[in-house]
Amino acid sequence: MTHKKLCERIQLGHGMGHGSRYLPWLILRRKNPSPYSNQVASSMPPLGRAAYYFSRGEYHTALLLLWLGVRDLREQFPLWPIAHPHPLDGAPGAASVTTRPWSRGLLDIAREAGIDHGQEIGTGVPYVASLDLLATVPLPGGYALAGFSSKPITEPDEEVKWRTLERLELERRYAAGIGCTYFVSSSALVPLLTAGQLEWWLDASTLHCAPRLIAHADTFAQHINACLDLPINETVIHAAQALRLPNDEAWLLFRHCAWTQSIDVDPSKRILTSHPILAGGRALRDNLRRRFFGETWS
Repeated sequence: MTHKKLCERIQLGHGMGHGSRYLPWLILRRKNPSPYSNQVASSMPPLGRAAYYFSRGEYHTALLLLWLGVRDLREQFPLWPIAHPHPLDGAPGAASVTTRPWSRGLLDIAREAGIDHGQEIGTGVPYVASLDLLATVPLPGGYALAGFSSKPITEPDEEVKWRTLERLELERRYAAGIGCTYFVSSSALVPLLTAGQLEWWLDASTLHCAPRLIAHADTFAQHINACLDLPINETVIHAAQALRLPNDEAWLLFRHCAWTQSIDVDPSKRILTSHPILAGGRALRDNLRRRFFGETWS
């Protein structure tokens, strides 16, 4: 990447913004496929935009974090080489903190760590590293940040390339400098069964495709929760009849209520619609929030 192209990307807003206005530093293109992982470009209703994930594990981690209720999730977040505003600056709903320090540039962090920062190939332009996922978490005491680096590691004792370890160390130091918790994850973080069921719920997560159904969500959940001993397909049909809704809209509401957990459904257990609901999703969500963020929230 030349200096001119770098400036053009910055002027276009890549790597900046919050929520639906965020534009990732890196996006998927025909010319940059990975030979090591499956890449995913997907509409993410909780974010109000399309998102770009450079591995299947990264996408599954994003699904889990959005289900846990993070307020924002920015993928391919740039770790700028020079000092820059804190990643929470300008976040909607974040406390206005005039004393929030700027983030140190990664060049300075790399120099302190004795690690080669790196340059764009064939140029003297410093490489712009990126963090796979940066979550904004709505803790009771205010917004916090959590960073996730998703790597194609399948075994705990798998050998990791030295340069990869150096990049992870720079990410860790950057995160520590901005008061951000940091995790290195792999595809093993989210079991395929859980990821598949969260993906089934995802399209109905905000009911953006059928906003008129939002008014029925609470009543629908009450009908389902009153019949937990019956098979799922029967309870959905009964709720549809009670609310005078077509069956397809009732199933959309079921997926929405499962995502929000107004119906307690455990996504880590196989959902069979010919069987009653297996509860445990709320407990799982709270436990994972405490594991990643130290506490849960309502």
